[in-house]
Amino acid sequence: MPPSASVHRLRADLIVAEPLPPQITEGMPQRRPLRVGMINNPASGQNARHGQLTGVRHVLRSHPTVAHFEVQTFDDMTAAVRELLQDETEVIVVNGGDGTVQAVLTGLLRTATERLPLLAVLPGGSTNTTARNVGYSRRPLRALERLLTDSAHGTLAGTVERRAVLRVDTDGEPQYAMLFGAGAVYHGIVFARRRVHAHGVRGQLGAGVTLAAFVGQVLSRNRGTLFPPLHAGIRIEGQRLAAEPYFGILTSTMDRQFLGITPYWGSEPGPLRFSSLSYAPQNLPRAIIPLLRGKPSTHLRPELGYRSVNADEVSLSFDSGYTLDGELFAPRRGGTRVTLTGRQCAYFLREPS
Repeated sequence: MPPSASVHRLRADLIVAEPLPPQITEGMPQRRPLRVGMINNPASGQNARHGQLTGVRHVLRSHPTVAHFEVQTFDDMTAAVRELLQDETEVIVVNGGDGTVQAVLTGLLRTATERLPLLAVLPGGSTNTTARNVGYSRRPLRALERLLTDSAHGTLAGTVERRAVLRVDTDGEPQYAMLFGAGAVYHGIVFARRRVHAHGVRGQLGAGVTLAAFVGQVLSRNRGTLFPPLHAGIRIEGQRLAAEPYFGILTSTMDRQFLGITPYWGSEPGPLRFSSLSYAPQNLPRAIIPLLRGKPSTHLRPELGYRSVNADEVSLSFDSGYTLDGELFAPRRGGTRVTLTGRQCAYFLREPS
């Protein structure tokens, strides 16, 4: 096969025909019950440690026609999604954390389907960053009861939000997520799981402790002990950036990250929000607050070590592990090459006001 043919195949693989949007829409009652299914992750934070799954099971007993799965592994979650799609499910309720939503999105967008279902995300995890951006409700049991009751009468309880999804292409099948992180983002999660969660500190408090460690290290001169430099080659819209070591890289289709941090200040129209911090940024004590709040500042300039742009495609080659929505992917021998795009979308159901 000539080289041009393989390149053409790669580019064709990145451009995927988008399925039709959901057939059911807000404010348009049906003459039949809506087809609703549910995916629960018993190992997610709120389900495993705070009894949320017990309440969900109680609600589901009153709605016996709702297909539901209790699954913990990535493969089981994607299999549950495929089964719900085969049954032409119109609304999939996801009760789990960010990693559960990431698995559901991957199962959904890897599967050939004529129409996409709506996703109603309940905060069943620990930090629940995805749910805080595109979730159905922060009151999961009351919201679930309302959703299932209204759906049984053919009514959609809520409004629909179309949101771009991050497609991550490496060597194998694509993954889908809402957040990609490398460098300090990856090492911060490793730190949290080994040294914060081990002491029983989880959720928003655990995220706060991790953020404090991040800020302390980024302001110190001894960063390599916890956050070693990330050596990365970056192309944004095909344009190569100058080579330099980075502290961390984030790319997301969400505005807010854990604890409400919004580290993006680009103004371009692309669906991907990309931010990078060099390993030796200038004026860091003055720039750290605008950086975490995503506020444009004279200190946040590429030549000073701070970059944030919106784009359609970002290509990376680097020597670190990476994270997708909190799920960790170990470093690869010889480095990792990743292409990030935001050409596909999902439809999220949001609680009515």
